[in-house]
Amino acid sequence: MNIRDGWIKPNKNGRSCTLMNVHIGKHATAGEFFQHEERRPRDLLLHKGEARKLLQKTDRQPGMTIVPLKAYWSDQNKVKFEIGLCRGKDLRDKRDDIQEREGKREAERMIKNFNFR
Repeated sequence: MNIRDGWIKPNKNGRSCTLMNVHIGKHATAGEFFQHEERRPRDLLLHKGEARKLLQKTDRQPGMTIVPLKAYWSDQNKVKFEIGLCRGKDLRDKRDDIQEREGKREAERMIKNFNFR
């Protein structure tokens, strides 16, 4: 299971949410007929009030995203997700990261060329 690129999309009616872009692998012991798509959208079981609250928070403030933080199995063999509301990076933060990454690359390049004979 890979939740790294996953995000949660609240439906516009405010009654449910959908888990998007999460890879859940196929079952090793099941036949081909009983398999599922690995990256298909999955509906989340939420109370109506929780879904409505998440929809309001993402609609009112631009740049807010709901992401899955942790996945675990319940006692009833169901997958549960711990979700969180987060803010994406703005342009200034991205520029700082790009500058830092370029500096590291340049330093590694200089070290590699210095040791090469």
